[in-house]
Amino acid sequence: MTRISTITLTEQPEQHVLTIRTTIDFMKDFEGFCEQAYSKIIDYLNQIDILLGGEPFVCFHNTDLENLDVEVGFPVAKYVDGIDEIKATILPSQKVVSAIDLGPYEKQDPTLEEIFAWIEKNHHEVKNKIYYYYLNDTKRSSSDFLTRMVVPVK
Repeated sequence: MTRISTITLTEQPEQHVLTIRTTIDFMKDFEGFCEQAYSKIIDYLNQIDILLGGEPFVCFHNTDLENLDVEVGFPVAKYVDGIDEIKATILPSQKVVSAIDLGPYEKQDPTLEEIFAWIEKNHHEVKNKIYYYYLNDTKRSSSDFLTRMVVPVK
C-alpha cells in the first residue's frame, strides 16, 4: 500500500461496537469469515432498525497467522444489545497511532512497519492490538482501497 497521510497520535473517543470474534487460519479463512460476520451484523442491525455508526473494522488481537485471534465489526451510535455470536462492546477512549493508506490490502505491511517504527521512535508502547478501518467499499479497483490503520498505545 501507499501511505497517503501522516502518521499521527490521537485520542480516540469511547466507541460502541457490535463484533464477532473467533480464531482462524488467516490464509484460508479470513475473507470468508469477514464477509459472513459483516453480513450477520448488518442483518441484525436491520432487524432492530439501527443504522451503522461508522465504517467496518477488523481487530487483530495477535499476529499468529495460523491461529489468528480476529474480531470484526461496526461502530454503532449507542449501546445495542448483542445476540448469539454478535457481541456488544465498548471500546475505551485510548491513545492511538494511525495512518491512512491507498491500495491493495495485501500490500499493507510497509505502512504498518512505518507505524511501528514511529511508535518506537516516539517512545510509546503497543497495546497488542491492530485495527484496520475500511473507508470505502470493495466494488472498486483494489488500487483505490482506502484503509485507516490504527494501533493503540500506552
